[in-house]
Amino acid sequence: MRRTLAITTWALLAVLVLPLSALADEATTVRIDSVDLDDHPEVRFSVNVPAHPDGPRPDSAFTVTEDGVERPTEVRYAEGADLQVLLLIDTTGSMTGAPLEGAKAAATTFVERLPDDVGVAVLNYDTETTVVTDLDADRDDHLAGIDDLEPGGYTAMYDAVGSAVELFPEADGQTSRVIVLLTDGEDNASESTVDDAIELLLANVVTLHSVEYLTAFTDEAAIREMADATGGTVNEADDAQALTQIYEDLAANLVSRYIIRYPSEASGPVELTVTVDHDGFQATGSTIVRLPAPPPDVSAPPEQDAGIAPPLTQPPTIPPAEASGLGRAGLIVGAALWFVAFALVLLVLLAPRRARAQLSAVGERLGVRKGRLSGIADRASLIAEQGLERRGRRGGLNAALERAGIELRPGEFVVLVVSAAITAFAVGMLLHGPIAGLLLTVVTLILVRLLVSFRTDRRQRRFADQLGETLQLMSGSLRAGYSMMQAVDAVAREADSPAAEEFGRLVVETRLGRDLSDAMHAMAGRVQCEDFDWVIQAIEIHREVGGDLAEVLDTVAETIRERNQIRRQVQALSAEGRLSAYVLLALPFGVGTFIFLTNPTYLAELTQGGLLGLGMLGIGALLMTVGVIWMRKLVRLVF
Repeated sequence: MRRTLAITTWALLAVLVLPLSALADEATTVRIDSVDLDDHPEVRFSVNVPAHPDGPRPDSAFTVTEDGVERPTEVRYAEGADLQVLLLIDTTGSMTGAPLEGAKAAATTFVERLPDDVGVAVLNYDTETTVVTDLDADRDDHLAGIDDLEPGGYTAMYDAVGSAVELFPEADGQTSRVIVLLTDGEDNASESTVDDAIELLLANVVTLHSVEYLTAFTDEAAIREMADATGGTVNEADDAQALTQIYEDLAANLVSRYIIRYPSEASGPVELTVTVDHDGFQATGSTIVRLPAPPPDVSAPPEQDAGIAPPLTQPPTIPPAEASGLGRAGLIVGAALWFVAFALVLLVLLAPRRARAQLSAVGERLGVRKGRLSGIADRASLIAEQGLERRGRRGGLNAALERAGIELRPGEFVVLVVSAAITAFAVGMLLHGPIAGLLLTVVTLILVRLLVSFRTDRRQRRFADQLGETLQLMSGSLRAGYSMMQAVDAVAREADSPAAEEFGRLVVETRLGRDLSDAMHAMAGRVQCEDFDWVIQAIEIHREVGGDLAEVLDTVAETIRERNQIRRQVQALSAEGRLSAYVLLALPFGVGTFIFLTNPTYLAELTQGGLLGLGMLGIGALLMTVGVIWMRKLVRLVF
């Protein structure tokens, strides 16, 4: 259930505003790209400005500043021959049907909007990348090639970007090179990584503009990372109409380019700003450019200050450092901290996509780029995913993660758990040997299972508590004249998590063609709520025999609220017993830990006393297990 609520909200917003504002940012900003420093101190770059209906904008409309200092400029309107565009179209199996037909229509419009002297090539990709037409082909060949595209295969997006970059001729410093990438899913078949793709784009001075056909599998973070790194744009669409509008605007803005030259008087990192003010249009764009330092003046040696001693011919001898005295405890603490840091790094790399996108944005603001460790984590996740698939356990683990609301793929979760287990074993082995490492590993795996179970139970309880208000909201929407699916959509937008997430997924599944009854039964399997089963039965009966569904939902909601009230009353009455059970269960472990830390030799008799001590520990563990089961039966009332 990855980002179901976000996709549902996006779809609603897109219906209202996407056709008008898909490129709103392009209409109010100036984009700087293709900065050429080969002739420094002369700097050359190109800018994209929204097209003017009366033709090119005058030179006087442009102002260039370096760190706030205005520079004299020479402005030239770029001809079509100064632009090369590669259309990279996703033709994977997920694009079958309307998505691919919309993409073909939008690509056709894009090619027709470009001037004849613009170099255009068309590529499609799935598991492999195919060059449909190259840069020397004419417009009719491009249109025929686009019309013949067929879907199939997996997504090798990063490999496709690398193949597209290699199709460009050698850079001449005069021609701007652009890739327009259409995709609807995350990369699952590339041999290269997103870092490899970005490195190729930057090395070949290629700008990537992405067009995302929004689905539940769209990898927004990776796509945005490639576009942002190259100065491109990210455009999102959820239907063919929005896709066509995006391509039309991209074509118009790509050809509205100006080449600017100016003499620089700075070096090092500077903020290059371009301001356009013409005929009521005002916009500004800026970027950070690292200018080379001026060549040093070697005509005369630097003067020697009489008060400074001449440099030593040999460096002074540095006495060897004394031993730090770091003992075994310090080594153990350092190693433990290192392994904890390693586990945290893996946790960040395998975090849910939304969190990864936020972390990526923070990293970009701080100037930090991802290394190859992300690619290693992705490969490990893919291997784990394939292993689970071969053993037939991927579906069960994925269902368990969905019930717990953990936004991780099964492979990512397995890699994270294995990393935590390895870390626990290493820390335990450093502290007290391999036996302690094995015990910590077992404890870690048990804690992971308990964590998943705890999140599942908590999520199911929250859904059951929200169900009464959710049904009230649905019945109110039905009385207001909404259809059944509109009422469900209102719940997805207005309710709290997890009800909003589950009903949002229900909306998405039905829009993708799944029967409402099947989608609701699948939802019941995830939430494991008996009350929701009643709701499904009421809705199915209404679909068969008709009647006032709003009144039926009100009756069911009232019954559920009364059951929840009784359940909460029982929990309040049994709270004292549950607290006593927790104290009694924790007391032996707490006392044992305290004695172990204060007087380890006192407990050594149990572990070093032969079979008698080990037998006593075994009996104690058995009695604790019986006590846990007994007290659980006493304080947990099922009704």
